[in-house]
Amino acid sequence: VLTGLNEAFVIDAATRERLIAEDPNSAEVIKPFLLGRDVKRYQPPESRQFIIFTRRKIHIKKYPAIEKHLAQYRNQLLPKPLGWSGEKWGGRKPGNYKWYEIQDTIEYYAEFEMPKIIYPNICKQPEFTYDESGLYTNQKCFIITKADLYLLGILNSSVTYFLFKKVLPKLRGDYYEPSFVYFKDFPIHIVDFTDPSKVRRHTRMVGLVEGMLALHKKLSAALIPQERAVLERQITATDREIDALVYELYGLTEEEIMIVEGEGK
Repeated sequence: VLTGLNEAFVIDAATRERLIAEDPNSAEVIKPFLLGRDVKRYQPPESRQFIIFTRRKIHIKKYPAIEKHLAQYRNQLLPKPLGWSGEKWGGRKPGNYKWYEIQDTIEYYAEFEMPKIIYPNICKQPEFTYDESGLYTNQKCFIITKADLYLLGILNSSVTYFLFKKVLPKLRGDYYEPSFVYFKDFPIHIVDFTDPSKVRRHTRMVGLVEGMLALHKKLSAALIPQERAVLERQITATDREIDALVYELYGLTEEEIMIVEGEGK
């Protein structure tokens, strides 16, 4: 979601509560909002901010508290008129949108409400996680609208990290950008559900990823150092099991596995 002015549309929890207290209808257009930097590998995504999602053709009069809040920024929200010739426009870019609407058309907005895989547009390693809570994201995230834990396991595996290093352009600071133009060509092992042995592998992968998500959820809530240490060891062990299964799925030899893990020459 690209708002054109986050100052107006992105709010904290206190502002959300105030707007809903002023008018309960406000809750309909206030969505939990995730930033790219908040997306971590397998970790439960936590939204600390919210977005006022006033999409195109919204009836703003139905949401008086929202309209009043956005009106504070009206001059900064106005779309630049076509043919305007002043020195510097104080509002947003030209476009077919009202001053109180999100700047860009988000026709696929309903997909944010679905279970999905989320990942940041810039990262040092695969940072894929899973969301079932209807989080919206800013333009620093990508989403895959597929409730596929098997896919999530492959995307977070050492094989995908190897492909990151070999296929994606490296940015400054050892970061990668898994943009569609490159990422669309990553090979994903497709399961033949008529083959019982492959179905068993798929089921095992889903179970391992469910376990990984549960472990990370426990880790995020753990406060005792000893408990955290135990969970971290379990996460490392589960990661190895997922990698071993991915190697099996892709039919890698021992030599190829060594190359993927950085031990080969």
